[in-house]
Amino acid sequence: IWQQNLQKSSSAWEHMLQTLNPKSYDLACIQEPYLNVVGLANASNLKWFWDVIYPTNHHSNPKCSQTILLVNKKLSKNNWHIILLDSPNITAIEIHGDFRKVHIYNIYNACDHSRTI
Repeated sequence: IWQQNLQKSSSAWEHMLQTLNPKSYDLACIQEPYLNVVGLANASNLKWFWDVIYPTNHHSNPKCSQTILLVNKKLSKNNWHIILLDSPNITAIEIHGDFRKVHIYNIYNACDHSRTI
């Protein structure tokens, strides 16, 4: 699992995409992602290797979203699903297989409060 706070920086986003090797990582937990003017994470190679998971209510208010999860496309969609949560600060998935199941939470907790927790 790759974890990084991008501080909404487009250059940090581009550097992460160049460094994040889909042969080495299954998941990327990103806090303060860079989102384009329509509120989406995008790049030419993103769609080839990663499924982008936004907070549950992202599309109603994308400027509030503080996390995204990138799920490697080599993980079968039959083996994972999104956990719906009502917070712009949390994205989560459940992965299941022979090992049973595991929940992965990507949480952004602001430094000036602990409301997310």
